[in-house]
Order: sequence, then structure tokens, then C-alpha cells
Amino acid sequence: MRLLLVILAVPVIEIALFVQIGGHFGVIGTLAWVFGSAALGAVLMRLEPQRNAHDVRAALERDVSPASPMAHSALRMIGAVLIFLPGFFTDTLGLLLLIPPLRHILLARVLINLRTRQRGDATIIEGEYEHTPPPENPRITRPENRD
Repeated sequence: MRLLLVILAVPVIEIALFVQIGGHFGVIGTLAWVFGSAALGAVLMRLEPQRNAHDVRAALERDVSPASPMAHSALRMIGAVLIFLPGFFTDTLGLLLLIPPLRHILLARVLINLRTRQRGDATIIEGEYEHTPPPENPRITRPENRD
């Protein structure tokens, strides 16, 4: 339900910002902003795979987990897509995702949220088990070594 509200709210916010900010910039200024931000977003989307490969390779060479560079890369790609989309609100969100300290804070919050959800949903079932080998089947015969 929240996702539906966000999907419906974003275009309304964008229209309101286009009316307000577009009145100050004028038609030419607003169109220049939209096309300029789309070009910037396209460039960032094209460069991100190479940057991601470099960051993951560097993490593996340092013998650390590549999860953090991959998460940062995903957020940078989402930021590039938001910058590519026309609108002042999405451009602002996209630019915020390109700031490393804000990405760290966002990833930390997501990680904390995931950990608390996992703890709350965990079900522990206590029990004992014993490993017993399967019985030999007398119907199955093993081939003899025949020369």
C-alpha cells in the first residue's frame, strides 16, 4: 500500500515542482535542466558497470567481501536512473544517492532493518537427530572385477 502511495505521490510532486520552479527558470531553462539531467543520468548509467567492476575487483584483491561495493554500486545506479528521469524531485533524490556518506547511512539503516526483521521472524525448533547409514539392498549386486 505504501508503494502505491509513493508511485502516485511522485508525479504529483513533480508537477507541483515543475509549476513552481519552471516559473522561475522559464520554459527554456526548465527544458535545459530536464535534458541536461537526462544526459548526466545517461553518462552515469554507462560508466557505473566499469566502476562497479573496478570496486569489486579491488575488494577481492584486499580479500574483503564485495557486498559493500556492490550495494554502493546499486545505489549509484538507482541514483543515475533517478537523475535520468525528468523532474526536479527525482533529480534531487538521484543526486543525494551519489553522495557517499548518505549512501553509507542508507545502507546501515537497511542492514539494521533487515537484521531486526530476521530476529523477529526466526522460529527455533529444538530436536535431536541421529545419522544412520542406509541398509544394504540385497537385490542390488555389485559387479565383480572380470578380466
